[in-house]
Amino acid sequence: MRQREFDTNEILAIAMNLFWQRGYSNTSMKDVVQATGVQPGSLYSAFGDKEKLFQQALRKYTQEFFRASMPRNYPPLTCIQQWFEYLADAMAKDPQQRGCLIINTAMEREAHSPSTIAIIEDRLDEIESFFCQNLNQAKLDGSLPKAHDADVTAKTLLGVVVGMLAVARMRRDGQTLRSIAKGAIALLNA
Repeated sequence: MRQREFDTNEILAIAMNLFWQRGYSNTSMKDVVQATGVQPGSLYSAFGDKEKLFQQALRKYTQEFFRASMPRNYPPLTCIQQWFEYLADAMAKDPQQRGCLIINTAMEREAHSPSTIAIIEDRLDEIESFFCQNLNQAKLDGSLPKAHDADVTAKTLLGVVVGMLAVARMRRDGQTLRSIAKGAIALLNA
């Protein structure tokens, strides 16, 4: 068996950025070949078809950008506040206006296989769970009233995140994004 002459992680990073910027439907394997310089046969051998390559790129994004951005080891409401502030700031500073690969993928749902949709559903559930866990912890530590409905608030915050990241894809208006984040945080004090 011949050894690969390229770094699969590097190729995956290039593909991830192409999908993130252009979307799944507007990125062809020919685009990936041109961006990486790797021959089509080698790409297919290493990653499979376009959908499989995309799924691997999505997993890379999940590890390196999505999960890494979620604050941990702070008071629970601070984690939520910091994540919203981080998202608003990161989206406002992105000159390519890529938005979020997870949300972008959810928006072009019809272009994907059921297995890719399942990955996206899992990530949306993960966002909701992040909120729910922090809200429930805030109820335990007295930061929120015991009667606070953490499930409803978590679903609402998920909706705000999806909306904010969709807005970020359309326009890179830092003031608007920060206002959305501020509004989400205000929900915690209502």
